[in-house]
Amino acid sequence: MLGFLSDYWKLKVQLLVKEERKLLSFFIKAISTTNEAKANMVKELKLFDKELFFYNVIKRQLEISGMKPWSASLIRALPEAMVFDDLNAKGYQTKNKFERFDEEHTLQALNTLARFHASSIIYEERKSKSLMRKYRINEEFENYLNRGGYKISDPWYYQCMTGALEAVKKYSKYNKDKELMDKIDKQWREVWQAALKLSDSTNQRCVICHRDLWNNNILFRYKDVPNSEPDDCVLVDFQAVRYQEPAGDVMLLLYCNLDPIYRENKVNFFLNYYYEQLKRILFEKGIQINDVLRKELFLASAEEQRLWGLVVSACLIPQFWLNDSLTTKTFGDTENFNQILSKNKGAFIIKMMATNQDYKGTVMSVFDEIVERYCVK
Repeated sequence: MLGFLSDYWKLKVQLLVKEERKLLSFFIKAISTTNEAKANMVKELKLFDKELFFYNVIKRQLEISGMKPWSASLIRALPEAMVFDDLNAKGYQTKNKFERFDEEHTLQALNTLARFHASSIIYEERKSKSLMRKYRINEEFENYLNRGGYKISDPWYYQCMTGALEAVKKYSKYNKDKELMDKIDKQWREVWQAALKLSDSTNQRCVICHRDLWNNNILFRYKDVPNSEPDDCVLVDFQAVRYQEPAGDVMLLLYCNLDPIYRENKVNFFLNYYYEQLKRILFEKGIQINDVLRKELFLASAEEQRLWGLVVSACLIPQFWLNDSLTTKTFGDTENFNQILSKNKGAFIIKMMATNQDYKGTVMSVFDEIVERYCVK
């Protein structure tokens, strides 16, 4: 199985215990042995090391007694692979990425995100009490909770930025207005740099954020049959974690997985739901939410972090709005992978838009929203 940055394997082990057969199912995530460019990117950005440290060290600190799990369990770490329990065997699966989240899936995902974020706050509050001083996770793990590829100097982020601008110049509904396009051209880099600054920790309350909340990293379990109403959700792939305002994750989840019109019609409802879930979880652990994150500050942060969610979606959606066979064909090849992600992403995006109207409409809606919210205004 080919993942976007890793190779995936399924392992099933049959045991005979006192004449009773047992089947154990595992999921293996490994540094790619089939694509040198993928392996090099993972190694250069230390993504494998970062995720392994998260599971081996940070996640163990964040595990709160009595709280429903928000991720898979790491079973064993190998030199270039991690072995997890197989969530598919437990009934979890990803939603069809071409079908945007409806209300039930969004609420379930936000509930899980609230559990994940609450774990950081609960851990910090308990450690602050034991140390008799204010403690924040970032003071201990800042080197591991780094920006990863989200730097203006990183070839991947730079190609996301310039590739999006090339598409805007060719396909945006504003491209006939030369004066406006000149303005967009001048402001584009500044807007993308502003998004990066939002990922730095601030004086507001921060938590460990996932920062890669696209469809395939959110697995749902269903009550009865697949694609019915989900009754649980877990997150996977913690290679991009960073200490950031929690609203950054919330806005990214909404931007990456919801239809834009539906998102804007329901954004206040979803923000309120997330906040109430966070409030409930903290209250159950003896923490008053107003002591850590007042609602007006959270809502103000959400509006500010909207830019983060939008720009990260502009990085991710052009890469995953492809069917699985095309994804494998395009990114499974070492030369193609390196060319698209590190050298000329714009050419790939424009080629896809010229041949696939659904791709063009979906991706351009993201790019045009950046223009409308942060360049035209």
